[in-house]
Amino acid sequence: MRILISHTNYPAQFRRLAPALVEAGHDVVFLHANNEWHAPPPQGVKLLRYAPLRAGGGGAIHPYLRRLETAVLQGQGAYRACDQLKQESWQPELILNHVGFGNGLYLSDAFPQARRIGLFEWYYNAFGSDVDFLRRGQVEPDRQLRLRGWNAQILLELAACDRAVCPTRWQRQQFPARWRDQIDVIHEGVDVVALAGLRQQRRPRPDCLPADPAVEVVTYVSRGFEEYRGFPQAVAALAELQRLRPQAHVLLVGSDVVAYGAPRFDGRSWRDWAQREGGLDPERTHWLGVLQCEAYHRVLACSDVHLYLTVPFVLSWSLLEAMAAGCSIVASATPPVEEVLEHGHSALLVDFFDPMEQAQAMASLLAHPHQRFAMAGAAQQAAKAYGADQGLEAWMQVIGS
Repeated sequence: MRILISHTNYPAQFRRLAPALVEAGHDVVFLHANNEWHAPPPQGVKLLRYAPLRAGGGGAIHPYLRRLETAVLQGQGAYRACDQLKQESWQPELILNHVGFGNGLYLSDAFPQARRIGLFEWYYNAFGSDVDFLRRGQVEPDRQLRLRGWNAQILLELAACDRAVCPTRWQRQQFPARWRDQIDVIHEGVDVVALAGLRQQRRPRPDCLPADPAVEVVTYVSRGFEEYRGFPQAVAALAELQRLRPQAHVLLVGSDVVAYGAPRFDGRSWRDWAQREGGLDPERTHWLGVLQCEAYHRVLACSDVHLYLTVPFVLSWSLLEAMAAGCSIVASATPPVEEVLEHGHSALLVDFFDPMEQAQAMASLLAHPHQRFAMAGAAQQAAKAYGADQGLEAWMQVIGS
């Protein structure tokens, strides 16, 4: 079967699925605008790049429509790139695309005979999820109206799809009730087998850590240092933990960028704020930046306690990876986390807005190794439900149907 996969970035959530489809004998083309910095070789997948004609925005565009205009430009660029496939007489029987950026808006117009499967990550709501959570319930009317408009491109693609997939039950719950039963829940999964073996491989600790075996290692991993992943609270909690535990060293992994939500009001980066005003001990705080896989695995393998915070939003792969690696976890008691972890059994779940509670929970696990190891084992067991093999099998069933 000829299959067209599309995402703004290659390979994104289709990292394992695309080569697996090639291995199963399908002819796969991946339509994308950018390559992820850690993108693997195509492995038999044919890459086709598209580019928007121009950037979106401008004073003449109503603020509520700016995101839709950007999506239209993405969709237009992807549609025009499909001309190359038509000239080669390549017509997909199935289109599989990530929904949200606009790249899939016009793929059904390019290939009207193809069946469509959409991967839907999020539906925007002013209340009951991320926005009112951060603002403690106060969402100004202008923002409410803007958020409603952000769903326009998502609904257009939902109407064009024959099947819809969402990674978690919590994310599916964000969609209007009339469509939830029509959305399959399939998480793309993480490599639980490889991650589970990290602590048995006796990997060397990151070079920044002292050789002293009494050192306690606490880890925090996020794509970006930002409010959506509780970075301000995490910094305060980790600073307090360092006060409580003189042997505690902190490893911070991620970019000093804002991937979701808004940047700081004063224009500074969150890392700059943390280093100047966060109260962290510079001798026991190690900023590792963005890591390649081997270095990242060394961090997970040496973690004594892993801190993960998120508002009610898309669940991070990093939490599932930490679970699979056998990390002892302190995490926010928010719905996406509560879907995968149970307080007192597989993790200690704490108030997102309470750094003191977070610090006390981490200190408690460091002080009680038996509890720490028991919870780590339970988290690792829970991660097996999110293995990459299960994700691939579920995707193959949907594609085969």
